Amino acid sequence: MALSVVVPVYQNPYALRHTLSSLAVQSLPAEQFEVIVVDDCSPEPVAELVAQFADALPVRCERHPVNRGRAAARNTGAAVATGEHLLFLDADSVAHPELLEQHVAGHADGHERVILGRRVESDWRTAARFADPGTLPDVVQRHQDDARMGFEVETEGAVDSSPWVFLISHNFSLPRRTFVEIGGFDEAFDRWGWEDTELAYRLYLHWERAHGRFVYAPAATCYHVPHYSDFGKNWENARSGLEHLIRKHEHYEVKRLGEYPRDQVLNLPTYAAFLKRTADASAQLAPDLERSLPAAGRRLWAGRGAHLLRHRPTATLDVTSGRTETNKPLLGLKTPWPDGSFDDVVHWENWRVLTVADLGGLIRESLRLAGALYLAGTVASTGEHPVARPADVLGALQTSPFAVRKIAVTDSLWVIGVRP
Repeated sequence: MALSVVVPVYQNPYALRHTLSSLAVQSLPAEQFEVIVVDDCSPEPVAELVAQFADALPVRCERHPVNRGRAAARNTGAAVATGEHLLFLDADSVAHPELLEQHVAGHADGHERVILGRRVESDWRTAARFADPGTLPDVVQRHQDDARMGFEVETEGAVDSSPWVFLISHNFSLPRRTFVEIGGFDEAFDRWGWEDTELAYRLYLHWERAHGRFVYAPAATCYHVPHYSDFGKNWENARSGLEHLIRKHEHYEVKRLGEYPRDQVLNLPTYAAFLKRTADASAQLAPDLERSLPAAGRRLWAGRGAHLLRHRPTATLDVTSGRTETNKPLLGLKTPWPDGSFDDVVHWENWRVLTVADLGGLIRESLRLAGALYLAGTVASTGEHPVARPADVLGALQTSPFAVRKIAVTDSLWVIGVRP
């Protein structure tokens, strides 16, 4: 069997009926797919509704005896699935008649990947056509189209910049084997939100950050069924999930989730390219920088070369090393340490690629941790990377509330001191 469609549901039989009706008129032959509805302990069970589609659709219903959340519901569906690939579709999504066929086509060459389907945010006019899915519009107004258009998801190569940000669980497919290998959804996400992002990030790591593994397929379209939802309450409930995700994957790639989604997509590639550069003289110059600074008993060192220092820092932010109790692969915009944990913070070279807005956040976080901050960089060229220069930094910080001064300049490096 080519495809198993997993549909988690909690209440809202109105929307589920639309979803099942649309799956009953797919262009993909019925013998090539199955539909598994997982009722996450709805107060009114949906099994009777699902049974009404048994003659028109290869469908069955599983039910949780207690409410466990969408992540667990999807895992339950995947566990009983028999298809070669899994398609996760929400219970408030009306499938375009070619949706399943498009997902199967996306996996036809056998290459291991995720197909990211498109979702249209239906207006009332579109919703009025749900009874006949064949009449649903392929072209809609920009504001009604997939919200990820704001992140340029339709632009070739854009998804590869931060592919895990683009995966949303309402319409995506992947090989069942891959899903099992990475352990499925993390069931610690028992409330609304972030379980799909966390799964996507593990896929990204599983595939060693390779390009071409996440593919946006706009022809694989579904239409969101309008229904009442308290988004304020949803996002409030999602807060614990976001905190769990960030704790679980303590890395600069995920640290800003929930704050600047567009910057997460558009700025991260620039940051990553600079941070991952292979030929880097900054590590060898770290001892020279140390000699230019006042002595400190408790120092947080952000950047490369800490292993070459005469006095070992209390902790480090080195994105090229693994996570330990004393090293965090973070940029320094957010850190796990309490106020006043260090005497000073030294940001060596990596900080220079940050936008001005992020630099402001880094300074504020650093001065929360310590009474003094040193921003240091090399004099040597950094190639094509757009990095800050001393004069530009000093000029940009003139309007800040901090005391800023240049304190060291040599043939190889420079240092700017920042204090409250």
